[in-house]
Order: sequence, then C-alpha cells, then structure tokens
Amino acid sequence: MRDAPSGSDALPGILDDAADAVIVTDADTGEVVAVNDAVERVFGHQKAAFSDLDPDAYAANPGAASDARGDARRTATESGAATYRWTAVRRDGTTFRAESSVSTTTVDDRACFVAVVRDVSDRAERERELERFAEVLTHDLRSPLNAAEAQVEILRSEVDGGEEWLDRLESVHDRMADIVDDVRTLVSGDRHVGDTKQIDLNEAVEETWDATVDDRADGVELVVSGDLGRVDADPKRLCRLLENLFENAVRHGGDGVTVTVGSLNSGDGIAVEDDGPGIPADARDRVFEYGYTTATAGTGFGLNIVAAAAEAHGWEVGVTEGREGGARFEITGMDRVEPVTKG
Repeated sequence: MRDAPSGSDALPGILDDAADAVIVTDADTGEVVAVNDAVERVFGHQKAAFSDLDPDAYAANPGAASDARGDARRTATESGAATYRWTAVRRDGTTFRAESSVSTTTVDDRACFVAVVRDVSDRAERERELERFAEVLTHDLRSPLNAAEAQVEILRSEVDGGEEWLDRLESVHDRMADIVDDVRTLVSGDRHVGDTKQIDLNEAVEETWDATVDDRADGVELVVSGDLGRVDADPKRLCRLLENLFENAVRHGGDGVTVTVGSLNSGDGIAVEDDGPGIPADARDRVFEYGYTTATAGTGFGLNIVAAAAEAHGWEVGVTEGREGGARFEITGMDRVEPVTKG
C-alpha cells in the first residue's frame, strides 16, 4: 500500500469507497490514525465513533483476537503483509467471521499498520461444508476402494491373462487412493512432503498428462517446451500438483485446448499455460482459496491442492494471463532445478 497523506484524512480517497473496512493504527501506540466509510457498514458504528473504540469492543473473543492481531502485525513487520481470522461483533450485538489483511505504511513519519477487514462468514460456512464433505468422502470411499483393490489381487491369482487390464485397473485404484489422501491432507492441514528424490520434470509432466487426460477430451494437446530439468521433490505431491493444473486447464479450456509447459526465464521454476478463456484479473487472487470454483462439476479442491503441494515444498505458485489469453500458472522457488544431462 502507498504511504498515506498526513492529517485526519490519512487514507487515500479511493479507499473511502472500498467495500471493506480499512483501519490505520499507529504501530507503537495503537492509536487509530484513520478509518474509511465502510466501517459503518461492516461494524455498524459511525466512522467518528469507531475511531475512539478499543479493539476489544468489536471482538467476540478479545483475547484470541488480540493474540491473532499481534502475530499478524509481527509477520507484517517482517515480511510486509499478513492475514488472520477472528470473530467480530457489530454494534447491534450480532457477530460475523472477519478476515483482516494487515500491511505496513507510514503516516507523518510514523510507522503504522493498515488492516483491511472483510466479512467472510459466507466463505467460512462454505469451508465448513467442504470439510464435512471431505470427511464423508474419505470415510465412505476408503472401504469400497479397499474392496476393489482386493478383487484385483484375487483376479491376478485365479485368472490367467488380462494382466494389462488388471494393471490399468490397479493404476486407477492408485489414483483414487491418492485423491482420497489429498482430500484428507487438505482437511487435516498437513502440508509437509514425504520422501523426496531428484525427478526429471519432462518425464513427470508427460507421465502425469497421460495418466490424467488420456483420451477423455477431443483435440486436447500437451506441448513441453524444451528441457525442464530436474527438481528435488516428493513424487506423489508433484504429480498431484501437475495433475490438478492439467485437470483445471481441460475442464475450463474445453475441447481443443493446448497446454504448454516450459521453464521460467529466471531458471527457478516452470510455467503451465493454456490457450483457453483464462481467468479474470479480479478472480486471480481467489482461485487458490479452499472451495473456490467456477465449474458446476468442480469441488473447489483442485487449485487448493496445487497451492498446498507448492507450499509443502517451499515453492510459490501464482497465476497470470498467458500469451494466448489463457491461464498461466507459474511455480517458482524450485531452487534445485538443474539441467538434465543427456547421455
């Protein structure tokens, strides 16, 4: 955020028209330097009165909110920005789930914090619904999946021939088990990698594409641009990352979409790009959110799984517009990417 001008009108005028409440406070004293007009809509307090309130007055659990706010301010001081959730209280006594995005700025040479507060009650409820769905999914699918895997083993031992088809069926079961595990990972919040090894990215991309897309979509094409190199990664988590990016491209790009995978000029990652309709600029910050989807058949887990896999490895993933106007996902921070030595 740009530095705010001095005086009681410290906020840039554009923020007064923002739908979210904006609160600027002195980093040392906690004094409210300025608020925008939206605090009345969000909290129910008039702008002038809100400036005089102690933060405890609009927190349902003041202690928990204070701890979360303190942690976010320390993180924002170190890295420039942080986000936390808390339960807020309106002037009429009703409550809502709030999300505060905290950043740093200066006002009259004073260090200040800027908190942008949004009512995320609907999103929080959606997340709870997805968690309940995930619990049912992981529980109810595991038993029949185990039974199906057992039947394959019985067929192997009692029937001659058909090994190729049994191998394919076993591969499908393995993919289903991995998806169940991914959902469990998202619900549990476990974002750690397992055992890692040096992986040829060209091979990983092509094998994942073949296993994911196969012949389900007409005219869909993969283009691998050059030598992607090697990276130290958890094979399963890397596969899930690529798989969900490919699924997303095919689902939203439709028949005839071309997906291109290439190295970044920076040398520290790869880009997965398609020539589909793309993602609107105002939606790009939300696509990795838990449960966010624009597809009627989507669960909203796919790109969150991508973000989780990247985070587990210490990588970052971002989205922008591709050269052909489609979506371009860039995975950066792959510090151990090395060229593949061709024999």
